[in-house]
Amino acid sequence: MRYETVWSFKTARFTVELQIAEDYGYQYDGDDENGETQAALDSGEYVAFDSRVVVKLGSISYGSDYLGGSVYAANEVEQFWTAHRDSDPMNRNCSILRKTHPAGPNITICHYFPDMVRQAIAEARALLANVPHMRAA
Repeated sequence: MRYETVWSFKTARFTVELQIAEDYGYQYDGDDENGETQAALDSGEYVAFDSRVVVKLGSISYGSDYLGGSVYAANEVEQFWTAHRDSDPMNRNCSILRKTHPAGPNITICHYFPDMVRQAIAEARALLANVPHMRAA
């Protein structure tokens, strides 16, 4: 599987990257009673991909998080890493959503990407916590 960097940001010394790799031949394992999702995957209308977030210094990774089997419309893959910043607050986890949503304050919209970034940074910080000149992000 070949990963491609699709998003990154830099701190003073570290780089955080989101890398994705298309999962060709993916067999959908979610709720698909009529086979519609698998048919869309087979036709190329949808794509499946694996993603990983890495915290790097140069070419060395100090923290990472991985998610496999994401399925998106082929022309909407970037929503994996952009949807959590949707301009409509009803499409993201925020205080406006929690105050106004009919389901109340316990509503959660699942955006994996921000949690992947947090997890990779936390892992790097934990690894480097006792190395004073190498403290992460």
